[in-house]
Formats: sequence, structure tokens, C-alpha cells
Amino acid sequence: MSFETQEQQTRESVDGLMRRQVRTVLRQKKRRRKVKKVSLIALAVMVSVSVVVLAWSAPASARKKIDLDFATFWPAVDFQAAVGHKSWMKTISDRVMAETKDYEIVWTEFYGVHPAKLLDGIESGTYDVGTSGPGYSPGVFPLWAGPEYPGELNRKNAYTMSLTIQALHEQMPELQKQFDRTKMKLMHFWSTGPGYFLMVPGKDIRKQDDFSGKTVRAANPASVACIETLGAKPLFAPMSVALERFEAKLIDGILCPTDTPKGFGLGNYVRHVVSAPFSYHFVFFKVMNKGTYDGLPAEVRKIVDEVNAVYPAYYGQLRTWGEADGLEYMKKLEGFSYYDPSKEAPADYAKWVASTDGLIKKWIGSDATKKAVWDKYRELDKYYSTTAPYSTWTHSWPTQPVPPTGKK
Repeated sequence: MSFETQEQQTRESVDGLMRRQVRTVLRQKKRRRKVKKVSLIALAVMVSVSVVVLAWSAPASARKKIDLDFATFWPAVDFQAAVGHKSWMKTISDRVMAETKDYEIVWTEFYGVHPAKLLDGIESGTYDVGTSGPGYSPGVFPLWAGPEYPGELNRKNAYTMSLTIQALHEQMPELQKQFDRTKMKLMHFWSTGPGYFLMVPGKDIRKQDDFSGKTVRAANPASVACIETLGAKPLFAPMSVALERFEAKLIDGILCPTDTPKGFGLGNYVRHVVSAPFSYHFVFFKVMNKGTYDGLPAEVRKIVDEVNAVYPAYYGQLRTWGEADGLEYMKKLEGFSYYDPSKEAPADYAKWVASTDGLIKKWIGSDATKKAVWDKYRELDKYYSTTAPYSTWTHSWPTQPVPPTGKK
């Protein structure tokens, strides 16, 4: 091979090597440009996602918090508080979040508040919302005393009784006016179910003479009068005091519905259940401070009003369930007994009812307004207790009723 030929081959090899190196460098640059381009695209996507996330979260962070205090005399463990009141608060909170863009409700809850202090707390603004009843504040709502008196009424269950009470308020302007002089805005009414005498062991009642010498706790003035007329000694006191007296063995029983042995701890003391629906009716209401209510945004007030409209029925159903639940709880206690004098001794039971007949007449006297309230109450009690679908409704124990949203 000549020198010229070798030199030419060497040049071709060098040229080939250089071309390959150049192509390698160009490919690397291209890859870097692609990586850079991909990186820029990824960064753009991340920024876009961040903007979207911030846009989604902005309304929540921008919402104005409405802080509300809720107070009740019920203990936190009782179904009325643990299920009923919490459902009411949650329903309102959930709807405000879902149906408004600017607001959210934040609740602070107070349980076991002395009943006599609740209304003062609402009026003064210490609490924004509270639950109580006319019977816990005698004289403040005088016309509501009438429906709590004993009488020949159906008083079928807490559901029909709650509907009766709410309708009574709505149809009687005289009852509505009793709130006008207060600083409270009515949310809604509801009611207990029929009454029972719950007695400690050895203090059972089978006939009217058995009331003699016994001390029985009363929740309102009407129950005081009923217990006295039947022959026992009434103790007019809040449940907290009654529990102390039971513990000290200073009282023999209580006139109330059957949810209390479980919800308030009365099952530690009472064993005998005596059905006496004629004897008892306790009215409850939920109220809000007027200034608080008026200060709510219009769209929030609308939600509150819609929820309130469906809660008398729901609370009535829930209480009917709770009273059945309390009775089932009682059945498991050693020494339990159940007596229904209207079925087992109707003649004697009729004497119980007749002996208290004069109480409502005394309350009415010659007052035309009181008579109108009582007559309308009896009319509505009969209607809801005998007219389907109200009269045919039955509780769902052990399944709790479903809380309504009130959404239209």
C-alpha cells in the first residue's frame, strides 16, 4: 500500500470519527432541549393545578364564620341532645355550606344547663340558641300552662302531641303574642309523650289510695296540681335536684315520660312503671336570641326557618322512639314491673281521671282566652290522634328516624 493510500484512509477515518462525534453532540443537545421543553411543560401544569386548587379552596377560606352558642338542660348523653339537637345543628351547618358561598356556621355547645337559667341566658345574649319549656319558667308564658294540665285527652304519643302543640301555637295569635314581649325568637315547639309514674322499689301504685304518703317529683305547675289531687306530695324541682333526692332516698317517684331512666340515669332508682297518659304533658321549645336571629344573613335565616318547619314532627318521632327505647331499657332491670290501669283496672283509672277534672276548670275560671286555648288544644289533640297519617304512624324502634333537611 502506498503512502498516499494510507494517508487517504487515515483522513477518511478521522472525518468519519469527527462526523460521528458531531452527530453525538447534536443528539445530546436535542435531548437537552426536549428535557428542557418537557420540564417547562411540567412546570406549567404544576402551576395550573396550583391555581385551580387555590381557586377551589378560596371560597372556604373566604367564608365568614358565624359563631353560635347552643345551650340545653339535657345531658350530652341523652338522645334528645346527642341525636336530636346535634342533628338540628348539623343540618343547618351542612346546608349553609352547601347553599351559600360566603358563610359557615360554627357551634359551641353547652349541656346540662339549669333550666331556670336558660331563658335568661338567651335574653341576655349569653347563649344564642337554647331549649327549654314554659313549665320551667312559670308566669313567663302563662297561657301555655293550660295544655300541660291533666284531662280526658288522647295524648297518643310524642309525635301526635308535638304536632298538636306546634299547630296550637300557629293557630292561636294569643299564644304567639307571648313571645312579643321577650327578646327571643321562636324556632319551634315539640313535646314529650304521655306521662308515667316511675316509682322506686316497694313504692308501686295500683290504686289511687296508693298515692297517699308518697313524694313524687313534678316538672311543671300542672304536674304539681295533678300529683296533689291524686293524693301524693309533689316535689317541684329540676331533674338535677330530683336525682339528688332519689340518691338520698327522699322521694318515691317521678311523673314523666319513659326516656328518663336511660337518658337521665333514673334507672339507678326506679323500677315500677305506671301508665297514666291523662296526667301529663310537658311542652318544649327551641328559641334564639332575637338580636342574633335578626343579625343572620337573609340566606342563612331562610335555611334556619326551613329546618325549623320540619323539626316538630321529627323531634316528636325521635321522642316516641326514645321513650320506647327507655322502656326497653327498663325491662332489663331487676325488679321491673309495668302496670296500665286503663286496661287492667279501668274503673279505678276513671276515678284517677275524674279526681283531676276540676284542675283545668280552675285554671280557666271565667277567662275566655284560656278557654279558647284549651278548646283548641283538645280539638287538635283529637285531630292528630285520630286522623291518618298521623294517627297511624308508629315508631321505628330500634331504628332511629332519619333527620329531615327541610330543603324545598
